[in-house]
Amino acid sequence: MMSKFRNLFTTIPQSTMRQWRSTPTYIFLTWRWGTWIFALIWYFTLPSNPAPNQIFVQRLCLIITFFYTLAVTLHAPVSRFFLTRFPGWTYKSASRKEQNLTRSLSQARRKSLDPEEETRIIGPLVNTRNVYLNVSIHVCDVLVCGLITYFSAVNSGPPFGIGSPFYRYGLSAAMAAGFSYSYGGGFLATLGYSFFVVFGALVHAPGQTIFYSVWQNPLDLAGSLIDAPLVALLAAYLANQLNKAILSKRQHQDNLRRESSLRGVSEMLITEANDQVQLLRRSVRAIRQGGHFDRLVIALIHQDPDVEPRPDFETYVEADISDEEHPDVSEELIMLVTKTGRRHASFDLLPEQPRSARYGLAYLYQPFFKEKQLYLVIGAESMRTTPFDQRQEEFLAIVGPQLIVALENIRLTEETAELATLAERSRIAREIHDGIAQLLYMLSLNGETCAALVQRAASTSADANRALAPVSQSLDTLVTISKQALWETRHYMFMLRPLIDDGMTLTQMLTNQLREFEAISGLSAHLEIEGQEEKFNGNSLRNQRLLQVGTAIFRITQEALTNAYKHASASQLEVRLRQQPAAISVEISDNGKGIAFSGYAPGSEKIYSGRGLSGMRERAVELGGTLEVSTITSGGTCVIASIPL
Repeated sequence: MMSKFRNLFTTIPQSTMRQWRSTPTYIFLTWRWGTWIFALIWYFTLPSNPAPNQIFVQRLCLIITFFYTLAVTLHAPVSRFFLTRFPGWTYKSASRKEQNLTRSLSQARRKSLDPEEETRIIGPLVNTRNVYLNVSIHVCDVLVCGLITYFSAVNSGPPFGIGSPFYRYGLSAAMAAGFSYSYGGGFLATLGYSFFVVFGALVHAPGQTIFYSVWQNPLDLAGSLIDAPLVALLAAYLANQLNKAILSKRQHQDNLRRESSLRGVSEMLITEANDQVQLLRRSVRAIRQGGHFDRLVIALIHQDPDVEPRPDFETYVEADISDEEHPDVSEELIMLVTKTGRRHASFDLLPEQPRSARYGLAYLYQPFFKEKQLYLVIGAESMRTTPFDQRQEEFLAIVGPQLIVALENIRLTEETAELATLAERSRIAREIHDGIAQLLYMLSLNGETCAALVQRAASTSADANRALAPVSQSLDTLVTISKQALWETRHYMFMLRPLIDDGMTLTQMLTNQLREFEAISGLSAHLEIEGQEEKFNGNSLRNQRLLQVGTAIFRITQEALTNAYKHASASQLEVRLRQQPAAISVEISDNGKGIAFSGYAPGSEKIYSGRGLSGMRERAVELGGTLEVSTITSGGTCVIASIPL
């Protein structure tokens, strides 16, 4: 229990701005209760023999004003702030959902560094979100105070205005109107209250025993008519000064908070700008906390010249409230902003909520462009009493371009690293081509020359043939090994060099590959092409897919040729490339000894060159394709790979 009371007093508004906003209420309640106590003291100091009707009227006025003042006090905004936090205070009729919502709202408001505060003072009387109801409450307050002043002036002269013990009590009605509606509202309340003063001067209240003529002392009437305008004027002036001070302090606080938030987001974007996924995960959290949002969503937009922009629904979301109280409509709003390219801002009132305030869900989804192309969408959502204003829009307008710059920096850094890698691989490939490959080629040529010379010498006589037979066999083995080494070197050169691009098609790459294979291996290799190859165009996604599929087809063909050369003992190879709109397939067959499939299972093939058949199958499956290896009935092996576009 003690902890509950301690929490109660820790929730008392301590900030300067909150104290300024509550000042009119404190002044009003102090004035009203002080003047009621004055009327109570006045009642006990009545003459010794007052008229019975006068006693009844005074008692009735004291009772009415006491309960009326108590009701006004309990329903004042400041009082409700304390009472709703008092242990055990709750609406008995509130549903469990309403209580959970109230708890969620209070937790969100306590954690927020930017509470929902209006930049003006709090009115002394009950404040609702219905303007007409607020005006009606002030009108009723003027009527109650005017009638009490009129009927209570029955004991002394003058029988109106300053002659009433509740005259000063009634002046608080003009004060409340001046605080709430400045000079205009205070002036209208003064007219209403002064009407009862003038009416009491002309028509005495029932039970009046002292007959008093206004013309006997007109200063009494003048004094009664001057007090109310002065009180309203002072209240309106104080309200204006407080509003200016609150607005100035609020703007100063907003500037400091926004600068601090933007500084934190900027530092995070700079320090964490090394990985795109990590950057987005950290930035969505930093932006949500910096903007004091309940939920923040970042969705990247895929751009293609020939296709409408479409969002990546693997979005990055950071939320500080459960989906039960805060429904997720981010995908619908992201699609809407993506299609229209315009900012979306809305405010939806909650269907079930506490009676004390009208809360709603505020949405702000803002698109951001790069070179006139939609790049990303940032969506902010919060449970508030008002829609998002210019402050939140400006915050997102600043951090959005910063995030785009950070993402582009990461992309450019990755591209630079990739280009550097490709350049280094090309350099290594050139070094291999100009160095090791040339030496192996010369070794192969010299080996063939030596083998020819030995065969020529061996053919001169039978003895020479027998003597040189081992040498001839060793030289043939040396030639075979040198050719295999040369092919392996060329294989690694192809692995290092970039393959298909805008200047080299898959057909050209396969043609060059088979030409080199024939020159090195001495085997006959024939390329057959069906269909027309699709060319690169302005569609980046399509180009990327063509590049991936073409590279996989080339690597699979290269691996199949290497396996046939090293293990199949074939003399002829056939390569058939089929170009179709929906897929690309390649068939590599040889007339060798084939593969024994006893106990064969996918993934259990012998590793020949590199990763063997399993590597070829993985290349095809990664792109959604298939790979089949079979033995031809006439002898040899057939490898068929098909990959969809």
